[in-house]
Amino acid sequence: MAVPAGTGRSKAISQARTGAREGAKERYRVDLPTYHADCDANYLRLCKLMPELASNQSWSYQMPDGTLEVAVLERSRYTTEVCLHASPLKSGDRGNKWLMPPPITVRLYHDARMAEVVAVDGQGPVGGDGLNFSYPNPAMHNEDERQQVNRYLSEWLAHCLANGRAEVDLPFRGS
Repeated sequence: MAVPAGTGRSKAISQARTGAREGAKERYRVDLPTYHADCDANYLRLCKLMPELASNQSWSYQMPDGTLEVAVLERSRYTTEVCLHASPLKSGDRGNKWLMPPPITVRLYHDARMAEVVAVDGQGPVGGDGLNFSYPNPAMHNEDERQQVNRYLSEWLAHCLANGRAEVDLPFRGS
């Protein structure tokens, strides 16, 4: 007597033929074109926020609910590492502190014209070593952690460009 299709035995036979397991998770693949597009856009946004990058060390912007400070941490021939730090509008204002984004360290690659998040809130490298994507892991990072933080940075930078006002020292000409 033939075994009807859809029974456990026929499933097992078809899985054995194809080598597939029911419920097996598909291996994670990085969406490299999208990731590079995010890094390219972040580089351009950061260049807009940091004019005269070669000579200045820091920038400050007034946001609707606080201040964004950008500071150069390290500078070399082909890269610059900067830290973006947001703080509440008033120094004693603790109410909005939990709404502030964590400090983000970004490395700008000038030859490739890309910017990549390397640490969030002092924790890096983002996404681990990039070799072991097993989950759960000790840091509880997702497989696409790097893509997520770089996408978050792009949204944050777009918000800063749309709503921020630069704090600029104006020269005073007096007699």
